[in-house]
Amino acid sequence: MQQPTSDSRLKQRLVGAAVLISLAVIFIPMMLGSRGGYERLITSSNVPPPPEDGRRVVEIPLHEVPPRPEEKPVTTVVVDEYTRELPDNFVPAQPVQVQEKPAVAGSDSAEKSGSPARGNLSEKPPSAGEKPAEPAGSGVADRTRAWVVQMGSFSEQANAMALRDRIRSREYPAYVEAVATNRGTIYRVRVGPERSRANAEALQAKLRKIFNLNGMVFPHKGKKQ
Repeated sequence: MQQPTSDSRLKQRLVGAAVLISLAVIFIPMMLGSRGGYERLITSSNVPPPPEDGRRVVEIPLHEVPPRPEEKPVTTVVVDEYTRELPDNFVPAQPVQVQEKPAVAGSDSAEKSGSPARGNLSEKPPSAGEKPAEPAGSGVADRTRAWVVQMGSFSEQANAMALRDRIRSREYPAYVEAVATNRGTIYRVRVGPERSRANAEALQAKLRKIFNLNGMVFPHKGKKQ
C-alpha cells in the first residue's frame, strides 16, 4: 500500500481546517443566543425615528402650464357646404355702426323670390369689416399680390352657395367667405384670385356678360383677414 506523500497530507489538513471553520461560523452564533451576531450591531441609537404619520411626504414643486395666448379675432373665413361651425374667435375686430339701407337686386330677397339677380350687395357702400378696392397706383394697390371679383353678398349661406355653384358650373373658381360685421354674418361670393388687377378687371367683364351681375374688384388677402 502506497503511503501518502507530504503534499497530500498538507492538502487534507487544509480541507479539514476549512470544514471546521465553516461549522464554527454556523453553530457558534446559534449557541450564543437566539439573535445572530450581525443583528446585535443594530441598536436603537443608530436607527432613525419613524415618521409621525407613518409615511414620508415629499413636496415636489410643479411648473404651472402657461396660459394659451388669446386668439386674435378673425373677421373673415372661407366656408363651404362641409363647414358646420364657425371658429369661436370669429367676431368683428372693430364693430362700426352702419345705417341700414334698402335691399337691392341680388340680395336674399331676390334669391328667395326666384327672380334672376341683376346686381349684388357689393354695389352698395362696403359693409363693416370690408374695404373697397384701392385705385390703381395707390400704395395699397401696388403692394397687393392678388385680386378677386366679388359677385354677391348675402345674409344666408345657402343663397351664397347657390350663386357659387352657378358660377362654378361655368368652370370659374368661385368660393364663399363668411364675414363678421356688426350687422351679423354675411357671405360673400368671390371669383379668383388673379395675379394682377388688369386680369381681375377682365374677369369682371366676362362674368358680367355671362351672369348679368355687376361684380367688383377687391384685393385678395387669403382665407383669413
